[in-house]
Amino acid sequence: MLVTDNKSLMIMGGIFVTCSLMSIFHIYIGVVVICIAAIVLRIMSATHVIKPLNRFYIRVISFIGIVVLTVSAVVTPNLADTFISLLMMGCSLKFLEYANKRDLYVQCCALLFLTIIPLIFHYQFYVMIYIIVMCIMIIWAFVSITHVQSVKEDLRLLLKIILPAVPVTIVMFLVLPRTGAFWVIPNLDKTQSGISSTLNIDGLGDMSKSDKLVARVVFHGNIPSSRYFRALVYEKYSAEGWTEGDDDRNKRRTLAFYKYLPGSKAQPQPLAAKTDYDIILENTGTPYIPTLRYSYTNMRRVFYLSTDVYTTNNNGSGRQYYHFTYLPDKSPQSERLGTRQSDNTLYYSEYNNESTQAFVKQITAEAENDREKVQAILKFFSSGQFKYTLTPGRYSRASFLDDFLFKRKQGYCVHYASAMALMLRMAGIPSRVVGGYMGGEVNSDENYVTLREYDAHAWVEAYVDHKWTEYDPTALIANWNYSSEGESVIGMSNGIRAEDSLLSSLDKIREFIDMQWTMFILNFDSERQQSLFKGSIAAILGLVLLAFAAYVAILMLTSGDKKRVRLAPELIIMRKAVKAILKNEPQNIEIWHTYGHLSDILTQKNSPYAAVFTDMYALYLSIHYKPAGREKTVMMSELKRKFGILKRI
Repeated sequence: MLVTDNKSLMIMGGIFVTCSLMSIFHIYIGVVVICIAAIVLRIMSATHVIKPLNRFYIRVISFIGIVVLTVSAVVTPNLADTFISLLMMGCSLKFLEYANKRDLYVQCCALLFLTIIPLIFHYQFYVMIYIIVMCIMIIWAFVSITHVQSVKEDLRLLLKIILPAVPVTIVMFLVLPRTGAFWVIPNLDKTQSGISSTLNIDGLGDMSKSDKLVARVVFHGNIPSSRYFRALVYEKYSAEGWTEGDDDRNKRRTLAFYKYLPGSKAQPQPLAAKTDYDIILENTGTPYIPTLRYSYTNMRRVFYLSTDVYTTNNNGSGRQYYHFTYLPDKSPQSERLGTRQSDNTLYYSEYNNESTQAFVKQITAEAENDREKVQAILKFFSSGQFKYTLTPGRYSRASFLDDFLFKRKQGYCVHYASAMALMLRMAGIPSRVVGGYMGGEVNSDENYVTLREYDAHAWVEAYVDHKWTEYDPTALIANWNYSSEGESVIGMSNGIRAEDSLLSSLDKIREFIDMQWTMFILNFDSERQQSLFKGSIAAILGLVLLAFAAYVAILMLTSGDKKRVRLAPELIIMRKAVKAILKNEPQNIEIWHTYGHLSDILTQKNSPYAAVFTDMYALYLSIHYKPAGREKTVMMSELKRKFGILKRI
């Protein structure tokens, strides 16, 4: 037995189906089937297609759903997905049976929880549009349950409820203290950022084939032509691959436990040319922030490491916003190289790759300084014998250099960066590998760069003339790093271009809106809040008072005592007929006169309107006091026809 009208049921069913579609990738397949079956059965019984299900069948369906949920949770041990599926299935099974209106209200509250679930996994602007629409629908469901009335009256009441809340909501968003998320489910739907704490000769290959979004970098000025976004510096080498230096690793461990770095300060701002830029970093699941070298920031949740890279203490959970300033002229005159760092950046295995060791000694024998040694090694890579490929096959880690340099001579950035860094060490030059992103897709209209997983890159830094200098051996091999004139354009592009089409243009518009949404809404934190109000209590109080005034004004406009009387259509036609008669043939009409009295007056005066108006009056009486039906519709059409005749007299 229904305890609500079909309108409420349809609204709640529509909300549930929409919520299910938004969370479809996090619901077990068996649970989805049970949910759909429950909704279909409920609607069919409400519309009298089938008989209402008795308690036995409802219990059977509930038991099957619990079994399916349990089996799915065991097979796929994902705690978040299990809880979502449990809530989804419980909500759908409740559709099968309502005992009282309290059940309906509980159902609406459950739907409210289902609505906000996509916020755990998605951060795009369209999710908020979806949530706003769903919240309005849920309020409508509450209204429909409480007041059984027409759709038009429902919408009018919705307007009165929602409009006054708009200014209050906006001010609360701007004014209330920004405490950050109280809880986060880490690493859900994260990107495979291509950057990890360990880099080996098989790393980044798969990343170069993925177009998944990693970050968007918005420049407040000219976009640099050379764009190497460094995320991690690998100083230690072993047979297992490259890892961070001891200093950076210890600082990251400190952040993991204490969430701050003692003595870690933002870089000072020198008197030099600068370009501000914002980074909108996707959910990479890592603490690495890709930045241009010689950048600085004053953000308290960003920490500077010794290798000129920045890190955060939230492990990349959720989409994040960061602001930096790029100083292209900040190259230092000299940089300190500590004893332990020197040992780390000069180490290589003397027992492997003997051919490479002998070859390095040969090509650097006549070099007078470290810079000439570097140039000799670069000249070897630019000889034209090497090939850039994303599918070079696997190399033996022990004899990687000999096999790569003298036999197969093919690979991608990790192979070339690793080979050059080790060759530099064999020549007595401290070196390290830098992991990050290169180039990116430029959106010149909105002045931002899009970094995707296929932009992941590795290059080399060598300690030459008492400072770290960047070199990219891959740029000497890969054709995509050369301009049409044959000049090397390091860091300009990774060779992958987005096709210009209507879909790509629409996608750029979507990305731009999404980027603005992230910058100004999702990442409106305490720092940006303080920057907006500049610590002014008067500005905050003024905004609160303005919101209160707007609330009162909207409340008064939407909650007035004026009630519009809806006239019956037959009464409207009769009033129009009286106006038409009085316009052409004035009569002595009093306020108390009825349509019947006017009909008698017209008949007594032999008015040409008498016969037609008398017929209209008879039809009016029949229509006005007759229940709805086909006969009433026919009489209404006849009344309209008679009115047309009266106007032509």
